Amino acid sequence: MQSAESDEFIYHECLIHPSLLSHPCPKTVFIMGGGEGSTAREALKHKSIEKVTMCDIDEEVVAFCREHLTANKEAFRNNLLELVINDAKIELLERKEKFDIIVGDLADPVEGGPCYQLYTKSFYQQILKPKLNQGGIFVTQVLSHFLWLLS
Repeated sequence: MQSAESDEFIYHECLIHPSLLSHPCPKTVFIMGGGEGSTAREALKHKSIEKVTMCDIDEEVVAFCREHLTANKEAFRNNLLELVINDAKIELLERKEKFDIIVGDLADPVEGGPCYQLYTKSFYQQILKPKLNQGGIFVTQVLSHFLWLLS
């Protein structure tokens, strides 16, 4: 389970709002992952936002969430949202544009897992940092505390 409508706002509000409120005038947001639409929903609440690009690799998850998560229907219909189905690393490499905020709304960085490469120092330095505008902010979740409980 990735998310539950009853409490997902706790994670998504904490992930998005501190960075958007810390930036003097955030206009562009790139979301790595976020297929359920909740991260985009929270970013789109900010009046200064001109474009949110959400890049998720799992088209089936996005399609399911688009259809069934009522809390995010408006976000998916918002004209400011650009939805891209692709690997976020490849998408950032190929894009010419830069962003005010880049968000990693990804699965935990389990070695060999699908998101592991998006949590490396080389990815941050060589791919992500050059895609941030001057004064841009990168934010990501770090780990689920449940992994530690299972160890």
